[in-house]
Amino acid sequence: MVTAIGLASPAAVSAWQKVFPEDSATLLVEPNEQACLNRWYVPSSDASTSSQVDRATTDQLVQWAREGRAVHAGMLEAAVTVHGDAGSSVEVRDISVTVTRREKAAPGTVTGPLGCGTGPDEPSYLAVDLDTLPLNQPVPAAYLMRSPQQKAARQLEADHGQSVSLPHTVEEGDFYSLFLIGRTARYDTRWKATITWWDGKDMHRRTLSGRDGKDLRVVPTGDNRSG
Repeated sequence: MVTAIGLASPAAVSAWQKVFPEDSATLLVEPNEQACLNRWYVPSSDASTSSQVDRATTDQLVQWAREGRAVHAGMLEAAVTVHGDAGSSVEVRDISVTVTRREKAAPGTVTGPLGCGTGPDEPSYLAVDLDTLPLNQPVPAAYLMRSPQQKAARQLEADHGQSVSLPHTVEEGDFYSLFLIGRTARYDTRWKATITWWDGKDMHRRTLSGRDGKDLRVVPTGDNRSG
C-alpha cells in the first residue's frame, strides 16, 4: 500500500499550485502528480502518447499530466493548506464539493501505479465518491461525512489517515493541511471544491480548482464505464 504525499507547505509549491491571498487567510492547493502514487488515463485518440504508455518513465507521465495529455484515473488527490494571516485565528467551517460535468469515458489506456513505499504521515482526509453526487449542486462536508452513499469513501479516509473534523480553528501564523480525494468508478467527471472560513467578522469562500483555473477531472479505471 502506498502512502500520501507530504503535507503542503510554503517551501513546497508545485507548478500547478494555486495561491489565493485573502485578508484573513491564504489557501495553497497542491495536486498529487507523483506517478508512483497515481493511475493515469491516456485517451486512444492521442495515438502518439498512447503508443508510448507501456515504456513511459515516471517523469514522462507527470509531464503528460501537466500538459493535459494524461488524466487522473480512479481518483484525484490534492493537498489543501490554510494559512492564518490577519492577526487573528480563522475557523474553517466547510469544504463543499460540486460535480460540474459527467459523461461517458472514451476508450484509453490506464497506467500504474508503480508504488512509492510507505511513510510516517497520517494527515486528515476528505474523500468523495463523485458518482453519487448530483450535478451542479454543492454538497457540504457535513453531508459527505454522514451519508450512507459515502461509506466507502469514509473507509478510504480511515485507510489513508484520519477523516477531517470541522469546524477547525487555524491560529494566526499557523497552518492547517488536509487531503481532498475525489474518485469515480463510472464516469469522466469534472468537479471542484469550495472552502468556507470565518475570520471573526466575515465569512469567506474560495473555489479550489485545477490547472489554469479549470475544473478538476478524473476518469474511471476499469470496464464499468457508463454514459
